[in-house]
Amino acid sequence: MKLRGLSVICCALVIGLLTGCGTGNGNEGSAGAKEIKAESPKNNEIAPKFHPTIEATEQNNSVNLNYRVKNISGETKTLTFPNGIKADYIVYDEAGKKVKQFSEDHLSTQAIEKISLKNNEELTKAFTISDLANGRYNVEVFLNAEEEEAKAVTELNVTNSFAQGAGTLNGQMDPHTIEVDMNGTPTAFQMTEKAIQQLPNYRDGDLISFHYRENETGQKTILSFVVQ
Repeated sequence: MKLRGLSVICCALVIGLLTGCGTGNGNEGSAGAKEIKAESPKNNEIAPKFHPTIEATEQNNSVNLNYRVKNISGETKTLTFPNGIKADYIVYDEAGKKVKQFSEDHLSTQAIEKISLKNNEELTKAFTISDLANGRYNVEVFLNAEEEEAKAVTELNVTNSFAQGAGTLNGQMDPHTIEVDMNGTPTAFQMTEKAIQQLPNYRDGDLISFHYRENETGQKTILSFVVQ
């Protein structure tokens, strides 16, 4: 009887130990899997080295762009510029057509220049655009560096500039005024000195395109004719 009882106790202890070991292994395996998953690196993730920003303001019939590029890499970075234009911009109209680009209208030196930016140091560039007609645009500003583009994009809503007009030249009303047929409506336009100098290039009946402004009283003034 004593041996039978001892055997039962021993069997119970063995089963308990085996059960305990199995449970412990299962918990450790589950916890270990979760830890590996949490610490696994993210593929294709590249930390940014530069942070570009752009501010656009309209003032005195022009648009001012303030472009900044900040080094956020945590170390000094060197940028190499192949010419004197360190930053460039491209303006697109609502249809996605390129309206103008800074580098196409400005000459620059061809000397290579290197600029080193310390961590948190900024490179700034200011642009002024004075010949955009009223309307909505998208503008891209970017570095002309070999190592980094740092492109920034913003929308422009130009309201205090000039409008674009077109029509048939009916004739000259006085030395400073012409009449233009715009969609069947005869409209009088005064002219600036620049427009007056351009007027001899056109004859009555010609289709003309021009930039103009309209004041608070409705008076329209042609700033310049657009050569087609």
